[in-house]
Amino acid sequence: MSGDTRYHLAQSEIVSDGFRAIVAQAKAEQRLPIFTRASRWIIEELARTPNEFGESREYLPDAEIAMRCGFARPVYVEFGVHEESRTVFLRRFELLPRTAEENNPSG
Repeated sequence: MSGDTRYHLAQSEIVSDGFRAIVAQAKAEQRLPIFTRASRWIIEELARTPNEFGESREYLPDAEIAMRCGFARPVYVEFGVHEESRTVFLRRFELLPRTAEENNPSG
């Protein structure tokens, strides 16, 4: 197999600003290490196998984009995959609420 098999990730300035906001929120909530690990893993999956990450939401036939969503706790992401151009369009990130285990790690 020749050439790059990875997908290009694209996002608007609004999505970038939203991501920066949840980084600040994760830092304020002292969740930055787990947020960073989850975000890196998500980005790697989206660049490598976006059609296998998360679940399918809808298909936009005019744009030929498969919309998907997924998460790696505590990060949720919505994205679209345009297979022909091998582009993943990042739509939204969200910092999920703490789980009971996160609130009480000692059990």
